[in-house]
Amino acid sequence: MASGWRVVLVEPENPLNLGFVARAMRASGVEDLVVVSPDWKKIPAEAYVTGTSAPEILNEAGVVSDLNAALRGCASAVAFSRRPSALKQEEFVLPNAPSLSGRIALVFGRESKGLTRAETALCPYLARIPCRNGVSLNLGQAVAVALFSLTATATATNGDSKERPETASMERMLALWDFVSLHLAASPRFTEKRLRRVRQLFYSMRLDDPSASLLFSVMKELAK
Repeated sequence: MASGWRVVLVEPENPLNLGFVARAMRASGVEDLVVVSPDWKKIPAEAYVTGTSAPEILNEAGVVSDLNAALRGCASAVAFSRRPSALKQEEFVLPNAPSLSGRIALVFGRESKGLTRAETALCPYLARIPCRNGVSLNLGQAVAVALFSLTATATATNGDSKERPETASMERMLALWDFVSLHLAASPRFTEKRLRRVRQLFYSMRLDDPSASLLFSVMKELAK
């Protein structure tokens, strides 16, 4: 299955950047935009100033209150961050990328401070955009570079017989994690840092849907 893309912006601070992101998406043929914002109910009018060439993407963009909701319906997710991670995530540096299938969420953080460690831990993959001299790209530029690199990679590998088998969807893995974390959080041994590592352990198992369902059933029995 060829990859589809969803761009997820976590609490963007400048509405003008939404327009730049929408233009980058339009240029790459990507239309699925979701904004995580506890404050906004809809896309601010300022976004249409810089997004004049992509009003349809802004009109159809979803606005949700948390990252979990933004990842629903996706097969997997890639967090973009400059911060080093202690998690056992599969990391890659653009333009190199693993073969991905299904709808993939590309998750970008706040302009000022990026993604939190907890938000990064929600994603099975961690990607970096190489920058020199300590300079980082702004949000619109980062999305444009990521989409160009990943859509080109997907086109080059489309139909590759060595593509990885499909793993369990984010929907299923999030449901599994919601259940497990509810029980583990009651134990003082499982700090927030350890919980993030357990989540990545689940992702590293590369479960398919039947295996994830079986593990979920086992966990529920053990919890009784």
